[in-house]
Amino acid sequence: MSGDRSASRNDAGDAKRPGPRAFAAAVIARETLKDVARELGRAEIPVMVLKGALLQLEVYASDPAQRTLTDVDVLVPEPCFFAALAHLGGCGFRPRSAGPSWIEAALDGPRGLPVDLHRRLFCPLRYGLTTHAVFQRARCDHRALGVSIWLPDPLDTAAHLIGKLVTDHVGSDAGDRFADLEALARHHRLAPDALAKHLSHNGLSRAARHVLGRGERERDDPLYAAALRRLPASPVDAAVAALVGPLCGAFERGPLAALPAHLLNTSLPRGAASFSLAALYALEHARLRRGRGRRGGQWAPFFVPSNASARRRASSARAL
Repeated sequence: MSGDRSASRNDAGDAKRPGPRAFAAAVIARETLKDVARELGRAEIPVMVLKGALLQLEVYASDPAQRTLTDVDVLVPEPCFFAALAHLGGCGFRPRSAGPSWIEAALDGPRGLPVDLHRRLFCPLRYGLTTHAVFQRARCDHRALGVSIWLPDPLDTAAHLIGKLVTDHVGSDAGDRFADLEALARHHRLAPDALAKHLSHNGLSRAARHVLGRGERERDDPLYAAALRRLPASPVDAAVAALVGPLCGAFERGPLAALPAHLLNTSLPRGAASFSLAALYALEHARLRRGRGRRGGQWAPFFVPSNASARRRASSARAL
């Protein structure tokens, strides 16, 4: 659902000089994030900033306009998800859409910038970065925005960026994604061995092997080769990553575009299970989207408290 992207960069990784619109957009993004954190804080719901909004706040703090956004992504504890939706709905945030993965919902913010509210970083059965564990490793910050906001551990942010390169089926236009990862690693001085260990521990070894290998081939940053060498040796992981590379190109933007991403799951059986579950969720989402709850062509059942289907998906997602 999230469509945030970094500003155009040249081959050396330097951002082009932002214009007035970029500065205005950065201010709106910051204020939107502050609105969400303040309102959910009043309801005693912790809020963690993710993705582009996090990079603006930390990595590009000296010049947030370098990192453009089309939405603001935040994460809340899974048991608080529906309460957070209801509370924001009473504060001027309007229902926009519900994601087919059943882990996020979008709202139109009063300042004109959409907010993506997540309860998980990845779909059910994908990897091992649970919301509970990510919050445990995070720290609560009061200075950046003047309100309480949770900042994830930089290693979790790196793992999220790497995992999203896979699950978003990013093809030839991955330069901005890699530039964000490189900027994050420089800003936090991430050690390649610590990064590799964290990725392996959280079920992202195969995804990391694919992404880091691609980065080594396409980018000049030594991070990729260094972290790749420190991943646990596994002939199976290496074989799967080698297979997935050509499949990504062959299936890009086609009906099987998601298949390579599931092959890079923790194991092939888990990949088969996540692929099947994702297909079932997508079918149900499409059916409900056609049948009811339309809003601008989008289905938004999460915003109907009595919607049994959405509640059932919430329970099943937590169970997985």
